[in-house]
Amino acid sequence: MPIKFEDLGNEDSRLYTRDEYVGINKKYEHNRFEILKCITHEYRHAFQHFYAYLFNDNRALRWKELLASQVNSSNIKSDCSNYINQELEIDAFAFTKFYLKVYEGIEVKNRIDGLDEVLDEYIGKCKRII
Repeated sequence: MPIKFEDLGNEDSRLYTRDEYVGINKKYEHNRFEILKCITHEYRHAFQHFYAYLFNDNRALRWKELLASQVNSSNIKSDCSNYINQELEIDAFAFTKFYLKVYEGIEVKNRIDGLDEVLDEYIGKCKRII
């Protein structure tokens, strides 16, 4: 998928499934670490779409339903609580943390208090899909 740097306001990155590209906030254009996080996170969302519509197991059916009601910049609460607690976001953040550590040797520490503990637990429980 092509990568485009664009003005995304407060968002770090965004997956455009219709136009098939990943948008990364142009404030990160020269920040390799943030670019890697954004690409990995958004490619995981692409995987989620692929998985949801290709398979017919419980996870695929749940993800397909969640994709239809996903919180994004148009319906997010000011404190972001309805964004970060979504299964699809937890999965994408966990995958990013796991992939960058294991395959790139990069440690990701999230800015949201308690999120890393949730992600570590998710990685432990869902290692098969990650």
